[in-house]
Amino acid sequence: MTKQQAIILTRLHCLDWLRVIAIGILIFYHVGMVYVPDWDYHFKNPLDSNVIQSVMLITSPWRMGLLWLISGMALTHMCVGKNLFKLIIKRSNQILLPLLVGVLFVVPIQLFAQMKQAGDMSLNFTGFIYAFYLEPKGYFVQYTSGIWPRFDVNHLWFLRSLWRFSIVLLILTPILQSERFKKCMSLLATRFSAVLALFVIPIVLVEFFLEGESVREYYGFVLLILGYCLGMQSTFWKTLLRHLRLLCVLSIGAILALQVGFVSIWQNEIHQSNSELVLLIEVIYIANKIFPLLAILALATRFLNRPSQLITMLSAYVFPLYILHQSVIIMVAYWATKSTIGFIRLAEWQIWLTLIVTSLLCASLLFIIARMNVLRVCFGMRLIQNKDPYQNWFINSIVFVLCLPLLIRLI
Repeated sequence: MTKQQAIILTRLHCLDWLRVIAIGILIFYHVGMVYVPDWDYHFKNPLDSNVIQSVMLITSPWRMGLLWLISGMALTHMCVGKNLFKLIIKRSNQILLPLLVGVLFVVPIQLFAQMKQAGDMSLNFTGFIYAFYLEPKGYFVQYTSGIWPRFDVNHLWFLRSLWRFSIVLLILTPILQSERFKKCMSLLATRFSAVLALFVIPIVLVEFFLEGESVREYYGFVLLILGYCLGMQSTFWKTLLRHLRLLCVLSIGAILALQVGFVSIWQNEIHQSNSELVLLIEVIYIANKIFPLLAILALATRFLNRPSQLITMLSAYVFPLYILHQSVIIMVAYWATKSTIGFIRLAEWQIWLTLIVTSLLCASLLFIIARMNVLRVCFGMRLIQNKDPYQNWFINSIVFVLCLPLLIRLI
């Protein structure tokens, strides 16, 4: 084994830890979204407090960025020595089948809770399921947007965008994997100022020149590219380690500045009459999209750069957990608000109940999924024997045909 190969394998241990940490943060965040005031979500039961908002602001700017970076690093590893055409088919199957399953069978639960709260659904859950799949009539007139009418992605937008951007990167693989390009990236990664520039410049351009959902999409694309190009460069990790303390200081400073800005400027609506304060808040928010990410990578490679059987096992469940968790959260929160037990309906108690019950339900669903190969493939897992299902050309072909309507829709 060469030194470079050893580094790559070591980094993969680090990625397993980060993948598990990222999905844990995401679950806490989406539970909080039900109860945080003001922020739009598919189902709401907000607390009469801004404390949870301040807590969620710690991770809000960079939580999805961490998933994008990890995805880019993992994609680099997949591309080593692989046929481009076969890789595109395999990557499409890996992402689009779980996305299709999620859109058809997982996300509709969120729509039910959303419509009930908005007063747009008179049917009970059983009636909703029948109407949704078999006889929609006029129930979904206001819910026609999505991949198909009433079939939307919701939190699975990440998989939709990941597929699109992954295909772009795979097409560019001959350039990005060339020795000249890799040497150039390795050289840039030796300098901390160059690393910062690689992150800061494109993210600033995205933040200031794009609007709406395009901001989160292309912020993700930037980080996917950077993860792809830098993740397997040993010089990148060494540079982060050399500047670990500085990155931690910058991150803490950025987080504190965002908290102060949120409380003293945003909540008091001072920014509405002062364009300079709007710019200041924007700059602080961008800093929170960058510095904590780099600090997390540096801390992970310093303290989590070791194998763990538990983390390796948990890492295998990240994909299905990502698909399931938001629908479970919303289902639990919805039924809790309908409880006849008074204190359960209160948001102050319900937030903890939702967190606990969501964890138990997700664990139960993952237990069921893990015991059937068909379900494992549908939710993006390897086979029970730890084999890659897409090494089989027959499975590859069947899945690709099943996903073809979705693929065409997303192009």
